[in-house]
Amino acid sequence: MTLEWMLAIAILLPLIAGILVFIIRQYQLRGLIVILTAAVLIVNSIYFLKIGLPVEYTPESHMWGTIITILDYAMLLFYIYVGLSLKNWLVFIFALTQIVPLAWWEFGMGASKALEEIKPAFVIDQLSVVMVLVISIIGSLICVYAIRYMFDHEHHLNLEKSRQSRFLFWLVMFLGAMNGLVMANNLMWLYFFWEVTTLCCFQLIAHDLTKEAINNGARALWMNSIGGTAMVLAMIYLYQTYGGDVEYLTVSTIIQSGGAEVLLLLPVALLCFTGMIKAAQMPFQTWLLGAMVAPTPVSALLHSSTMVKAGVYLVLRLAPAFNPLLGIMVAICGAFTFFAASVLAISQTTGKRVLAYSTIANLGLIIACAGINTELSIAAGILLIIFHAISKGLLFLCAGTIEHLIWSREIEDMEGLAEKAPLTTFITAIGMLSMFLPPFGMLLGKWMALEAAYLIPLAAFLFILASAATMVFWAKWLGRLLQVLPRLGRKLESLSLSYSVPLWVLVLGIFVFGIGVAPVYEKFVQFAVNNVIAIGNVFTEGWNIVLPGGAAAFSRVGVELLGSYPVWPLFIVFAVAIVMPLLVIGLKPQELRPVYLCGEQVGDSTDTDEWISAGDEKAKLQLGGYYFKDALGEKALDPWVYTVAIALLVIMFGIVLGVGL
Repeated sequence: MTLEWMLAIAILLPLIAGILVFIIRQYQLRGLIVILTAAVLIVNSIYFLKIGLPVEYTPESHMWGTIITILDYAMLLFYIYVGLSLKNWLVFIFALTQIVPLAWWEFGMGASKALEEIKPAFVIDQLSVVMVLVISIIGSLICVYAIRYMFDHEHHLNLEKSRQSRFLFWLVMFLGAMNGLVMANNLMWLYFFWEVTTLCCFQLIAHDLTKEAINNGARALWMNSIGGTAMVLAMIYLYQTYGGDVEYLTVSTIIQSGGAEVLLLLPVALLCFTGMIKAAQMPFQTWLLGAMVAPTPVSALLHSSTMVKAGVYLVLRLAPAFNPLLGIMVAICGAFTFFAASVLAISQTTGKRVLAYSTIANLGLIIACAGINTELSIAAGILLIIFHAISKGLLFLCAGTIEHLIWSREIEDMEGLAEKAPLTTFITAIGMLSMFLPPFGMLLGKWMALEAAYLIPLAAFLFILASAATMVFWAKWLGRLLQVLPRLGRKLESLSLSYSVPLWVLVLGIFVFGIGVAPVYEKFVQFAVNNVIAIGNVFTEGWNIVLPGGAAAFSRVGVELLGSYPVWPLFIVFAVAIVMPLLVIGLKPQELRPVYLCGEQVGDSTDTDEWISAGDEKAKLQLGGYYFKDALGEKALDPWVYTVAIALLVIMFGIVLGVGL
């Protein structure tokens, strides 16, 4: 298969499939198209591993450039329409701040002809392929999950007219836009795919057409349009500064500068700023939090495994073009988001908001790794992208499955879920444990990031505090799921294939990539790291991750230390910790006793939650978690968080302007 065909499948097939599912209203046939598209995308993404990388590609015809220009303006005109129809002036204003300078640049200054000559349009290297694999495999599984989820969702809402076709159109098409985005080298094409993801995001968040959904979709639109404006300004600045030389309108030329060209500092900072908004970094986190109102497949696809990863991907990709000061500021901005979002997650009572804050936090950690910009930190960032996509994709799908079991997203309503839905609880618990516990990959990535952070002590300090907060909110939620009265003879619930196949494949992915992290890193990921920074260490030894001179900070006092992450021993310890209690603890009916509640239980059953109180009245046992809302809630912390986050951005651009002008 030629590269041209592989690109067509990765980018255009989702668009064609999206149009088909929009036209076809028959449930089974529509589902079959989604499944076949998912299978082809997965095979195609794996096939990218077989070709010699990196490779470049530019379409011979200028037709594609013309089509993209037309679609750029069509999207921006649509944003203006949305702003006017919703009377949302922020959407309107930030659409104008894109379309006016873009039109002035392309047609007023006559740059449109020169822009057709930007080459190469696509550069596909190992880092791009890491993202293509994440998008095509995890994204496709989420689309398959959405087939049944949206059927149940609409059945619960009692909709008279189904909107599943429209939903699947935007969901499937989004995969093609993301594949184009991560392989684009031409900044004009990158901007186009960037805006397509923003458009899909708006449509999917607002899908249910409630007032809250539409308002939150509009918020995502105007916030991401700020990023679009920054990208447009960066392109115009590059074109003007380099005398109309379109060579600088490519990602490859920018990163080849190695951070040595002072004139590139401002556009690189603007592009980083664009990536930070897409990654919902503080103070722009509210668009992602508001997006949780959307159906759960949207949260899983856009806000955990793919779209927000576009933001961190862009920052990682640009890391070679950072100068040391910009790198430090990017690292501190990311580390602060990691810390603040982890603390705010503790006070959340809704499961999807915990997942959202956790996502924001981990994206901050990846951005901090890009800012630290060492071989070890870039390796940590790329591993975190992979493991976070798998684990968080699984957790969002679990949240959706739980929601359809209990019709609630509140953590308090999930109490005793292990009793009602033991299979879903088991899978959810695996997903949660994989976010913070050894031997899973997320902890490996955090450990490597912490080892690398000694270069910026403030970032390292924030990493430690954030990691501690992470333990708190996951343990709290997990405790509510597992808090049950002991019963015997539990039965596993049955899940439809559309639910269970994506869930189990992602569970398998957690273990396979967790156990095989060293071979995967050695055979493939290290080359993706080399796309960002020249590598001198492999960081692997057999099945283990080994960091020569790991805690390098201590080498200053002459102590030679070696960082090691022994994968197999950790997995064996984990297995023993899980299996041993099951072998030792075996409840028998005669061993069960009702809980003493300072009164007489109602009935003889051991699982009663009612008792006769002192006033001879029936009282119901009610337990609840403590969420520290007064101390750690958004009302208490948001003013401080916004102040610090805005101050950090002001300092970052102040430094960039001071150095660059």
